[in-house]
Amino acid sequence: MEHSLSVVVRIERDTGCVHLVVTGDLTERNHRTLPPLVGRARALFPEASVVVDLTGAQHVEPEGLDLLRWSLDQDLGPESAGPVHVVTRPVPFGSAEGPRPSARARTAVPGTWTGTERGGVAA
Repeated sequence: MEHSLSVVVRIERDTGCVHLVVTGDLTERNHRTLPPLVGRARALFPEASVVVDLTGAQHVEPEGLDLLRWSLDQDLGPESAGPVHVVTRPVPFGSAEGPRPSARARTAVPGTWTGTERGGVAA
């Protein structure tokens, strides 16, 4: 099965923020497509913060998310560049970012997630 990503770039000049709104499936194989887009956003608007918004993704593999974060951490860019944030739904099971739920734990998966609910992740 082919997993693909779709990215919409939203530039907010007044707030100094560039949003990369990602839909589709983030996997271990296709995570590599996002760091160059972050680099382009930082080149166009060096002082802007960049938000990689994965809240609209249909599927996020924990390995792909970890590799994406690692890739972005390795490419810090110039010191004057704004920060890069990766925003996801609550931490996926098995990710190094959060504790593993117990076998008996049952949590509801939100139908829509706006990023304002508790338990969201911004790294």
